[in-house]
Amino acid sequence: MMVVLLLVSTMGMAQGPRFRGGDGNTMQTVGKGYCYLNLTPEQEQKINDLRVKHLKEITPLRNELSEKQAHLRTLESADKPDMAAINKTIDEITSIKAKLMKARVAHRAEVSQLLTDEQRVLFNARGQKGKGMRGHRGNMRGGYGMGMGLGPCMGN
Repeated sequence: MMVVLLLVSTMGMAQGPRFRGGDGNTMQTVGKGYCYLNLTPEQEQKINDLRVKHLKEITPLRNELSEKQAHLRTLESADKPDMAAINKTIDEITSIKAKLMKARVAHRAEVSQLLTDEQRVLFNARGQKGKGMRGHRGNMRGGYGMGMGLGPCMGN
């Protein structure tokens, strides 16, 4: 029993704050993600507001995308696949992905407008690498990351 308890608690600790409920501090999340920019508290607040707005916009699209992808797998696994339905679903998936990409680009443009010229140069130089700045997690396919919690700013 002790061994099982030890394993479970060790696995929970290894997963980091996102699996333990996190600290709920959204400002800290923004600060960690953009710490290389040396944001002012006002910039952090505005970026956080934009982030919340962006997440509200893309969450339904992500959900719809997941549903369409699951539907596509169902269609493809049929004994006699309906190619018309498969192609229609692929077109729908492509449309959703385009909407998500456009929303991401619009969000980055809005964030960019809040930055000074120097910050904007750094922000643009990082490009889409900024996506990985949320903790530099390794991916499920064996990718290498810095692990949870530290990110590029080493706990700032």
